[in-house]
Amino acid sequence: MAQRLAVVTVTYSPGEHLEHFLSSLDAATTQRPLVVLADNGSTDGAPEAAAERYAHVQLLRTGGNIGYGAAANRGVAELPVDVDWVLVANPDVEFLPG
Repeated sequence: MAQRLAVVTVTYSPGEHLEHFLSSLDAATTQRPLVVLADNGSTDGAPEAAAERYAHVQLLRTGGNIGYGAAANRGVAELPVDVDWVLVANPDVEFLPG
């Protein structure tokens, strides 16, 4: 049985960093992990655009700026029970291929 990976990132108006994060993640793994954007009240539209563009990206509005740790925990709590591995990463991270 294949192990399932999910990625949680906390967003707060991440701008173009989020697109680099998502596109580099696609190049970093052969899996298509579920990505949860735990959004702390972005006003730049980047999280909404990413969720619309990528089928494997889910936008979770936290209701305001609840802080990094609380938002990350909310994102993890929203994951399906069949997820085996969770990576919590900042949206300005760029992954390397492979």
